[in-house]
Amino acid sequence: MTMQKNGMARTSIMAAAAFGLCLACGAASAQDLGNLGSNLSGKLGSLGGTGSMSSGSMGNVAGLLQYCVKNNYLGGDSGASGIAGKLLGKTDGGSNNSDYQSGLSGMLKGSNGHTTDLSSVGGGNSDLKSKITTKACDVVLKQGKSFLGH
Repeated sequence: MTMQKNGMARTSIMAAAAFGLCLACGAASAQDLGNLGSNLSGKLGSLGGTGSMSSGSMGNVAGLLQYCVKNNYLGGDSGASGIAGKLLGKTDGGSNNSDYQSGLSGMLKGSNGHTTDLSSVGGGNSDLKSKITTKACDVVLKQGKSFLGH
């Protein structure tokens, strides 16, 4: 039994290390996991408005929240749809806003000009894509709340 626990712990540690390594890699295109590592870790680390990235705009956050809800990365009890609606109401151009439209398709646009396409992260690994996108959606939700003073 002890051996099984150690094996499970070792597997969890190896999985976490692999996940961390994937996020740290610096590979080819803007839509692959390597670039996600350099872009997303910096973006996600500071989405709360205290770093170089405040997700680009309220419109992009509103669209991303809708993307996250539609694709089941945020639970129905998260309040994300309501927050997205309130943010959209404060966005120039409303639903016609280009940043909002980008967010609806899963495009995270940073204030520094970098973009990350959440719809194509994970390098073909659906489990990894789900974990990365869920984390991104959680952080975007926090940023949306902070935009509204919650």
